[in-house]
Amino acid sequence: MTSGNDGADGDGGGVRHAAESLRAALDSLPDLAEHLDAAVRKRVDTTTSAVEHAAHGTNDAVRRDLLSTAHEIRLIGTRMTATREDTFTEVAHILTTHADEIDALLRSADGSEAPVISIPPPVPAPSVQTTAHDAAAVQEQLPDTTAQRRAINQVVAQFPPHLQHLARVLLSGKSSHAVERHGHHLRRDHQIARAQWRLDPAGEDDWQLNADGSVRSQRWNGEPHQVSTTSGQYTSPTAVAKPLIALLQAAGHTQADLDRYLDARANGKTRVRIFLRPGDTSITPEDVATIRAPGTDTDSGERMWKGARNGSMAGRGDPPVVRDYDTVSSGRRPGSLIMMVRRPHQPWRLVTSYFMDDPKHQMSYTEL
Repeated sequence: MTSGNDGADGDGGGVRHAAESLRAALDSLPDLAEHLDAAVRKRVDTTTSAVEHAAHGTNDAVRRDLLSTAHEIRLIGTRMTATREDTFTEVAHILTTHADEIDALLRSADGSEAPVISIPPPVPAPSVQTTAHDAAAVQEQLPDTTAQRRAINQVVAQFPPHLQHLARVLLSGKSSHAVERHGHHLRRDHQIARAQWRLDPAGEDDWQLNADGSVRSQRWNGEPHQVSTTSGQYTSPTAVAKPLIALLQAAGHTQADLDRYLDARANGKTRVRIFLRPGDTSITPEDVATIRAPGTDTDSGERMWKGARNGSMAGRGDPPVVRDYDTVSSGRRPGSLIMMVRRPHQPWRLVTSYFMDDPKHQMSYTEL
């Protein structure tokens, strides 16, 4: 004979198993997303390769039409991965909410009604698609040297007095573009043009809109301006200063202190990346503005989006879309990254400081 308590324990075990099953389903979503996006990318690549192959040997007009068709197919692929990401985000929200509700039910042992957890599902930000002419207009209004210097001065003023000299040396060095590319003085359209059209908001890397609608983006080494599928900035002088203040306070108050601190973490290398979690810096969502390509949470989705961007820069059509994104709250592993370099017999110099999300640990860094 089974007692009433045994039955209750059995029911509780079933409820607990249900919560565990929901969380297991949640954990399986990233692998499923990669599988689905890889299938989409394979089909897109197969189709566009056939169209591009057919373009060879045709007259210019037909060739342009076929290449534009291939580009549109790639854009369809990016829209499919964006839809998949939005759907999976909503599914993850539902699974998490129900699992939390079950856990709350199990924790309610006093006989009172279990708390109801009700959080509305996230709504995707509107998609943004600009033209090469929009980017060219942005290029005409990039901050000049005076504006960049003013922005650096505003950031330096946020440091404690005993750190301001070192902060100025680091931020004003020739190697540094921390403020120039990620500072509070930049506008949202600068970051959109950077992500969609590889326009350098610092104005250092060359960018040109050609008569045929194609775009040339070129660094000093001949490669396009370096930007992946996200582009962002800190929103105030205080926000720019927060991660650098945290680093200098941990390392010491002088250049010599900083050199010793970084030497110990560089393991003999001349480049070191320091990663700081939001808790290390007191960074909040209001401190960071990010433009991100949707559907790029998988390798396949990211590669497809980049391929479509290459097509738009070749003058074949519109670029893939981007969106505003809350990296601090929504990122899988969000944090500030500070990159430093050192030449022999010279002090460590700042290269950049920006906020990022690195869920797959593709970059090599050390935590503060």
